[in-house]
Amino acid sequence: MKNKLVIAVIFILVLSLSACGSAANKQTGETAGEGGVEAALVNYTSADQGFTIGHPSTWTQDTSFTDGVKFVGGDDWMTLQFVTPSNGTDVMSYAKNDATLLNKSFTGYQQINLTASTEVKNAVVLGFSADGTSTITGKSFKAHNERYYIGQADGRIAVLTVVGPDNHYDREGVRDIALTLKSGK
Repeated sequence: MKNKLVIAVIFILVLSLSACGSAANKQTGETAGEGGVEAALVNYTSADQGFTIGHPSTWTQDTSFTDGVKFVGGDDWMTLQFVTPSNGTDVMSYAKNDATLLNKSFTGYQQINLTASTEVKNAVVLGFSADGTSTITGKSFKAHNERYYIGQADGRIAVLTVVGPDNHYDREGVRDIALTLKSGK
């Protein structure tokens, strides 16, 4: 009798733990399905532009974007572009200048911070908010965005912009994308 009780308790415990794991996985999947950066990253390589970058596996490439690469997932998107600054322009100077021009590209632009990254080598991070409109619902939202300016060995600067609604902003997820960048040009 005692053995049957122990087996029953173990069985119930295993079922309970299994249910918890399933709920956690489902929640992660739902968040990623909404377009957030939480999905597992997959690599995209451009041999002609000389780079590899990770992007959330649930996102798709927007092939109409020709000035670099763009991936879209729901109301979130990211672009990666390379610029060649004038001689003597360092990454921070370029980022400061670029930050002053973003109000032309992003409605409701407000700079949150601009600082050298302690996590991504040779990078400056610009945090900013802007107004957005959902491509899914058509409703307005406040976006919390980040733009990484990453100095490259060849003198170029990689400009990685990740945009999405503030309600699922994930600083670490954006940083993880930036950390995947490999440039060979």
